Amino acid sequence: MMGKSIVFSFPGKRGEEIPLLYFGAKHYVDKGYEKVYIRHPASGNGLEEVYENAKAILRSYDFSEYEESVFVGKSMGTVVACKLKAELQIDASLVLFTPLKDTLPYIKSDNRIVLAAAGDNDRFLEWEVLRDHCERENVPYYIEPGVGHAMEVKDDLAKNLQVISNVIGQLK
Repeated sequence: MMGKSIVFSFPGKRGEEIPLLYFGAKHYVDKGYEKVYIRHPASGNGLEEVYENAKAILRSYDFSEYEESVFVGKSMGTVVACKLKAELQIDASLVLFTPLKDTLPYIKSDNRIVLAAAGDNDRFLEWEVLRDHCERENVPYYIEPGVGHAMEVKDDLAKNLQVISNVIGQLK
């Protein structure tokens, strides 16, 4: 019998659990992982406040009770997840959807990166920069053509479902 496993979802600046983030965590929930969604504090969405809120939530867990821990982050959530993994020395795997420039220092071969994924029209981090960085670090990555930072296409549900399927299909 497999020991307990847990997945944490770290949303982006919007603070919403957008479909890609939801299905990224669901990939693990379907394998029996417990899920924790890190909600942003109601009083604001500044990075420091979001970071401190997430830190308090993570500190309430005894990670020694879990055989496997996974952090799934989107945008600003990738920065928060990576920084907290390092600061709190949590041995979690990382799934990074639309990472930011501030996430790049954490995208290393020895940091248990499952996947870094972005669109080829991302306005916050050029896809070539992400690709080159991941290739240098020998980290799995996926670039979805025709989408930007939201990893969505306006008014095209069929395309959005395909994007989600393409990205989640990269997870092992």
